Amino acid sequence: MADHQGDGAALAQAAARARSCTRCPALAASRRRVVWGGGSPSADVLFVADAPGAREDELGSPLTGQARQALDDALTAAGVQPSDAWFTSLVKCRPPGGREPSPTEVASCQDHLLAAVELVRPVVVVALGGAVTKVLRGEAAPIRERRGVEEARLLGSVPVWLYPVFHPAAAAYAPGTTAQLHADLARLPELVARGAPPLEPEPAPAPGPPGPVAGPGQLGLF
Repeated sequence: MADHQGDGAALAQAAARARSCTRCPALAASRRRVVWGGGSPSADVLFVADAPGAREDELGSPLTGQARQALDDALTAAGVQPSDAWFTSLVKCRPPGGREPSPTEVASCQDHLLAAVELVRPVVVVALGGAVTKVLRGEAAPIRERRGVEEARLLGSVPVWLYPVFHPAAAAYAPGTTAQLHADLARLPELVARGAPPLEPEPAPAPGPPGPVAGPGQLGLF
């Protein structure tokens, strides 16, 4: 297990900032609730989905319904208690009509995602589906090629194992993905037992014109 302890008070403050966010006018106008995230503040495993759906928007909770049940079943089979994980998404508000979030919306919400990662300090960040995998890796790669393959990355200043898997909702239209999701999540105890990868945050750049977003090993979100 990781030698960290998430700060519940700081997480509550970060959640309050997210809930008052109006950076994306269309999302702020149409949302019912901001879906900040939830779970154990000292989680070793943090799951990232793309955006809240209608039910999440109604309840203010991430990953609900059949997709969450499928994910919980896979975690339980792997010997991981769902209550010991943290769940969040790239954007915290449901896009109108359930459309995919735009790159601008994802970029505008990155501070809220990084705040959770910095405070929870997980060992493993699980990217649910191809869209999330593309954003967190900073480059496109088919989810069927990347699933179940861990990469040592920096997410903000936090070294993590980035671990893409199929989104649990994929089982609704591709039942064969359920077995693959179970097989991939069965490796979570092994990945957690490794501890965080030995990556060091890069020093802050000197004042001046902006340079490249990310260097080797650094996770450029956008």
